[in-house]
Amino acid sequence: MKVYIVDRVNYLNEKEKRVLQNNVKMILKFLKLSGNKDLCITFLDDNAMRKLNKTYRGIKKTTDVLSFSQDGPDTRSLGDVIISVDTAKRHALLYRKSLKREVIKLIVHGILHVLGYDHKKKNETVIMRKKEKELLSLISF
Repeated sequence: MKVYIVDRVNYLNEKEKRVLQNNVKMILKFLKLSGNKDLCITFLDDNAMRKLNKTYRGIKKTTDVLSFSQDGPDTRSLGDVIISVDTAKRHALLYRKSLKREVIKLIVHGILHVLGYDHKKKNETVIMRKKEKELLSLISF
C-alpha cells in the first residue's frame, strides 16, 4: 500500500509527511486492505475546496473533507481524501483540540467514506463513529 500526500498549502514538512504516511499505512493495514492499492491524501485551502465541493456535490461552500472512492477490480487506487486545512484549523479551535488531531480525524473519516461507510442515517452514524474511534485509538498524539 502506498500513501501519497499532495500538500498544496505547505501544511507539512517532509518529516511530518513521513509520519503521516506511516500512520495512514498502519490504519490501512489494520483494516486489512490489499497491499497493492494506493491512497492519495491532498491538503488544500478553503478556496480550492469550495470549488471541488461545488463541482462534485453542487454545494457552493467549503467543507472539511471530501472523499472519492476509486476502488475497483482494475484500478490500483483505493481513492482520494481531500482536506481543507483552513476549515480544519477553524474546527480545531472550535473543538479545542490540536490541528494535528483534527486533521488525522478527518483523514480517518475520509478513509471510511472511501470504504463505503456513511452517516446519513442514525444507525450508519453510530457504526461509522465507532470505527473512527477504533482507528484513532491506534495513533498516539
